[in-house]
Amino acid sequence: MTMSLTDALSIAISGVQTSAVAAQVISGNVANAQTAGYTDKSLGLSEIINGSGFGGVGITSYNRVTNSVLSATLNNATSSASYLSTQSNYMNQVQSILDSTGNPPALSSALSNFQSAWTEYSANPSDVTLQKTVISSGETLSSTITGISSQVSTLQTNVENDLSTSVQGLNTALAKITMLNGEIATALANNSSAVNLEDQRDVAVNQVAQYTAVTIMPRSNGQIALYTPGGTALVDGQAQTFSTGTDPITGDPCVTNAVGNNVSDQLTGGTLQAETDFLSSSTSTANGVGVVGKLQSQLLAFANAFISPAEGGFADTYDDATTATGEQDSDFFTANTDANGNISDLTSFAVNASLVNGKTSVKEAAATDVANTFSATNLSIDTTKTPPVTTSTFTADGLTAQNQTYSGISTAILSGFQQAANAIQAQNASASTQQAYYQSSLSSQTGVNTDTELVNLTNWENSYAASAHVISTIQSMMKTLENMVS
Repeated sequence: MTMSLTDALSIAISGVQTSAVAAQVISGNVANAQTAGYTDKSLGLSEIINGSGFGGVGITSYNRVTNSVLSATLNNATSSASYLSTQSNYMNQVQSILDSTGNPPALSSALSNFQSAWTEYSANPSDVTLQKTVISSGETLSSTITGISSQVSTLQTNVENDLSTSVQGLNTALAKITMLNGEIATALANNSSAVNLEDQRDVAVNQVAQYTAVTIMPRSNGQIALYTPGGTALVDGQAQTFSTGTDPITGDPCVTNAVGNNVSDQLTGGTLQAETDFLSSSTSTANGVGVVGKLQSQLLAFANAFISPAEGGFADTYDDATTATGEQDSDFFTANTDANGNISDLTSFAVNASLVNGKTSVKEAAATDVANTFSATNLSIDTTKTPPVTTSTFTADGLTAQNQTYSGISTAILSGFQQAANAIQAQNASASTQQAYYQSSLSSQTGVNTDTELVNLTNWENSYAASAHVISTIQSMMKTLENMVS
């Protein structure tokens, strides 16, 4: 079969055009080699068949390198890492509030100083300076407890704000995926390239995975749907919209769907679960769950051990001692209490104002007995009894301690949250390493290899030059023929 000059020219022109487009694609690859989420792009080519036979080469598609299994694995690892990273961040803040790295921590130090003040006072109850030290160290102890409680309340507010921000971030990412779905469908319908849009959508899906675990389902026209592993729709045609709310049964902050239903238990993994878990009133023993409620409960129970009228406790021992003229008869510590004498508002816990302003003095007769209470191991107060009773078991949300002194109880509170923080920190380090590994693996398989791209660029430049040379040669031949005819 012979080939006409017109056929040859057509083939050469298609070569020039294809080479030029390929060079543009490769240039884009090299320019975006370090762009997060960018995948290696290439052209799909096919023969052009005309009436007389082969007519050159044409572009049939724009392709990108993908690995759906590894992408899904990365999204799962992202959810786990985001969940643990958020938990670790909050637990680190709890450790800061508790001054866990202090030597000793603030709560332990305040309690130790209060105990020492009573011991010294018992040796010389008539010493006015020692009495003042008892009062001032009591103020430090009460202010330390209430200060910790206040900081925990502030942390709670901050986490609630974080939850709201996370929900807004989720909504934004879901809306972007919906928009990209539409743009991809339009591009494919118009036989245009959608590969860069698909890259952007993958990045948006991974952003969603930071908030909650996701499952991807393919849909027609190049679109995708997103669901949680539990089956809650995130995107399917349209993006779902979520809000923050309050669970009507538990009163816990939660995430609600468009009709106001609590869907927090469906949004597993990611920052959303970490935030709702931290704020939960759940009695779960899992690390990072119900932290605010547990810490406040333990602080309240600890303060109650100083103020409850239960027999043998600090308050009972002080109140039972003989009162001399001018001495504070009862209530060394005061607080707003309920009908059983238990603290109802921890912020009100303080040394009696009459002792602080000097209107009354500390009982001298109470010195020895009160000092001895700090070595007793049955000073925990069971506030579930009416009236409260002393017991050898300290019980509060998230903590049960047997046969502990006041010092032992404070240590149990501090160590419980320290152990939880350490466990979460270790899990977070492992999850972060795993996420980084999958991210690196995905980038290695789908990203741009600049060395390979430069080789490809050279080949296409050579192809362009060869096709251009053919065109130039044909033009010369055509001109020669024209001259011969004329």
